[in-house]
Amino acid sequence: MITLINVGIILTYIMIAFGALTAIYFGVKKMIQNQNNTKKTMYTIGGLILVLIVSYLFASDEVLGSYEKYSITPSTAKQVGMGLTAFYILALTAILSVLYTEFSKLRSK
Repeated sequence: MITLINVGIILTYIMIAFGALTAIYFGVKKMIQNQNNTKKTMYTIGGLILVLIVSYLFASDEVLGSYEKYSITPSTAKQVGMGLTAFYILALTAILSVLYTEFSKLRSK
């Protein structure tokens, strides 16, 4: 039996998929129209993939004894570690970028 909540959840999934596909479509369309921005976008995507690969390589697959009751696998632990490491790298990069920008503005005055 399909309840009203299930229908709402299904509609939400459909709307999210539609929004994601629309965003990807217009992004690809703009990249095709403007070749200069395509190169910059590819460098950005490549940098993000590089951060994710480095994060995966540095992540540990060790499962602590206290987490065994949650049936955490080494693969899951490695993925979580990768996500945390990627977050730390990206957050630190963002903070350093803001600091560099502000200090370079102070020096130029």
